[in-house]
Amino acid sequence: MPETLHVITRERHLHKKWQRPTGYGFAASINLAPVGASEIAHAGRAFPLAFVDMEDGATLVALFSLHRDRNLFVAPDGRWLASHVPAALQNFPFSLGRQADGKFALCVNEASGLIRDTAVGEHGFPFFASDGTPTRETQAIADSLTRARRSLDVVRNAVAALATRGLLEPWPVVAKEETGDRRIGGLKRINEAALNAVGADDLVALRDCGALATAYCQLFSMGNISVLGSLAGAQDRARRQRMAIPANSFIPEDDGNLKIDWSTFLKDE
Repeated sequence: MPETLHVITRERHLHKKWQRPTGYGFAASINLAPVGASEIAHAGRAFPLAFVDMEDGATLVALFSLHRDRNLFVAPDGRWLASHVPAALQNFPFSLGRQADGKFALCVNEASGLIRDTAVGEHGFPFFASDGTPTRETQAIADSLTRARRSLDVVRNAVAALATRGLLEPWPVVAKEETGDRRIGGLKRINEAALNAVGADDLVALRDCGALATAYCQLFSMGNISVLGSLAGAQDRARRQRMAIPANSFIPEDDGNLKIDWSTFLKDE
C-alpha cells in the first residue's frame, strides 16, 4: 500500500475524525478507474470503457483522459462534469487495502487533508464511538467499499471469460496533440466479429456470468472517446484564456516600474 494509506485501528484512530471531500479535486490526476458490475450501464453512457491489465488481473475501466495524470471530468473548481461518478471515487479518502494474509482491511489516506483530531473543530465524523466500535458513518463506508469490491470481482470474472474465448483485441486509440498524433498503448476492446461468431453454448455461458452485458456495454461506450477530445479542447482553451499573457499587458511607468493592464487578460481569444 502507499505510505499515506493506513489501516484504520483503534490505537491509531480512536481520537480522530474524518470529513467528506467538498469536491473532486482529489481525482484531478486520475485518468482511469475500474468499473464494477452494478454501474456498467451508467458508466458506459458517460465515459469510453476499455479493458486493461492491472495488478490483480484484467478488468474494465472508465477512461477520464488519454493523458497520464489528467482527469478531464474534474473542473478547475473541483466539480464533477459527467453524469456518473464511478464507485471507485465515491468513498475518498477511504479504500480497501489487501493485507499480507490476502484479506482486505479498511484504510484511510492520511495525506488527504480530511483527517482531524476529534477535539479540533465541530465538523467531521469520528472513526470510532466511545465504546470503541466503528461509528455508523465509518461502517457505512466499509459496507460501500465491500459492495464495490464484490462488484469489481464480478467484472473481473466476466473479463476473464471474454479473454479465454479470444474476444479481446488491442484498441488502437490515437490522441491528437500539438506535436502530432500519439498512439495510446495498453487498451483493449471487444472484437465484435469474434463476438458475433461465438457458438450457442459459449454465448449462454457468457450471458450467465455477466460477460455478454459487459461486452456490449464496452462496444457501445467507444463512441464516447470523442467526448475526451471535446473536453480536452475546451479545457485547453479555458486554460489559455486564463494564463496567456498578451504582449501589451505591461505598461511602463514614469518611475521605471511596470503596471499590469488587466483588461488585456479579459479579452476573448
